[in-house]
This record gives sequence, structure tokens and C-alpha cells, in this order.
Amino acid sequence: MKTLFTFLMFFAYTIINAQTLSPWLDDMNSIGGVNDQWRLVTGQPNTGSHNGEMCYNVVGTYLDDEFYSFESDTLDLLLWSQVDVEFTIASSLRNGDQFAFYYYDSATSSWSGYDISGLVGTYTVTIPTTAVLLSFDLNTFANGNVNGKYAHVDRIVLSDPATPLPVELISFEGREHDGCNHLHWVTASESNSDYFEVEWSKDAYEWLPIGDVPAAGNSNMNLEYTFRHEDFINGVNYYRLTQYDFDGQFEVFKIIVIDNTKREKRIVKYVSLSGQEIDPSSTTGLVIGIFEDGTTIKVFLK
Repeated sequence: MKTLFTFLMFFAYTIINAQTLSPWLDDMNSIGGVNDQWRLVTGQPNTGSHNGEMCYNVVGTYLDDEFYSFESDTLDLLLWSQVDVEFTIASSLRNGDQFAFYYYDSATSSWSGYDISGLVGTYTVTIPTTAVLLSFDLNTFANGNVNGKYAHVDRIVLSDPATPLPVELISFEGREHDGCNHLHWVTASESNSDYFEVEWSKDAYEWLPIGDVPAAGNSNMNLEYTFRHEDFINGVNYYRLTQYDFDGQFEVFKIIVIDNTKREKRIVKYVSLSGQEIDPSSTTGLVIGIFEDGTTIKVFLK
């Protein structure tokens, strides 16, 4: 039986053929595809890919006391100093259903894990280096239709904090200017660095690649990079940066936010065409309205 730990917010065993490299990442964009690293091992086939996520409750009706379980490919983490697991999830479950993250520990020949029911966001846990399988499980406690309830896994990253990073990032920030969102990042050093991938999201769960920026390869000096994004939404926009090495290894950096919510400008005073401030309640004709940001507009008062 699988065993659950108390989850702290905020944040059949087979022989392994090759060591797992740090970081190990799956953005869940190919569930069921040729590059998929997960398998549905138990449960009805009403789970799969949904908007680039590992999704439970795609279609159908659940059975009572059933495990809907996705397991990862086999891992070899024995040479890692520590295994940090970061995953991005969202769930809204029926009363009594349970969503959990598990790992199979080869040292104890048992499953252990964390209850992640109802959580939304990105979380990090640490698991033993003897873990060889990962699993996301939905356990149902009643028959019936899911009625719009769901559980999603958008992204999972395993990393060893002792592994030297190929890029030392000083900063990653962004702001709106002249109708574009301008992203800017600075590296202090780079080693075997191929390119940076920029991703955009409107909700911090579903991510869309919007461009690549070539990296320096090798450097021991501060380097600056920029990227412009024009097709953002009116509202909050999220950006994520991933750096790739020439050998395919990668590093995921923090998410940044740009608030592009359009706000109506407010006229703070009126002046006559000659520049004298006037009372709009007792004036008629053509005047100039001055907005709070200093811009102006011609207004005809009646």
C-alpha cells in the first residue's frame, strides 16, 4: 500500500540502465506521445493530455475506490547528493477524492508520498536518492460522474542542488514600454550554454514558447540579453526562462510577472487654450484636459 506524508506547502521495480542527469524535467506536453516519460498504469482510460498537462478527469465516470495512477520512467538518482522535486499542479476534487504524489524507494521496497489534494501552484519536496519511480495518483471514494472536477500536473523538475549550474543568472525582469513587454536578463558566467527559451503564460499553468535567444557558449563576464513580446493579454502576463546547453541539459529560472492591465486615465484639471486653469462646471467651449500622467486632450464643454 502507498503511504502518504503530511504535505508541507511552499512551496514493479525494473533494472536501471543509465544514470539520470540533473535536472530532469517533464513539461507534460506529450502525454501519450513518443517523448512521454509517464504511463497510465491503473484506472480507466479517462485520463491523458489536456492543454499540455497530465490530466485526470478528461471524460467519463469514476468508479469507487479506484486508483488512477501515472508512473514515470525508471530513474537512477544514486549519484545525486539530494533530489529536489518541484511540480506545478492544480486540482478541484469531489468530496472524498484524494490527489497525491508518490515515489518508490528501492531501499525500503515501498511507496511513500505527499497528499496534494486541492492544492494549486508550484511546490517543492525532497525525496531520497534511492527513489526509482515517481507517481501521481487520484484515488476515488465514490462512483459517479466527475461533474467538472479535475486534477492537473503541468510541470515537474527533479534537480540536484550540488550539480554545478551551467549559467549563473544575476537578474531576470521585465516591463511594458511602447506597446511591448521588454524582458531583460543578465548572466555573470556561462559554460557550454547554447540558447535561452522564453515561455509566456496568462495563468502560470499553461505555458507557450514564444522565442529563443542564442547564448554566449562560454563566458566569465556579465552579459545582457533582451527579448520583446507584443502579443500579450490585457491583464497579468507571466514569463519563464529556460537555458539549454549544447548537450541538451537545461536549467529553469524563476517566473516573472508583468501587469499589463489597462487602466483608464483620469483628467485632473482643465485649462483654457491660453493655458489658464478653469472650472469645467462654469465653462463652455473648447478647452484642454490634462491627464494625471501629464498628457492632454482637447475637450468641448457644453
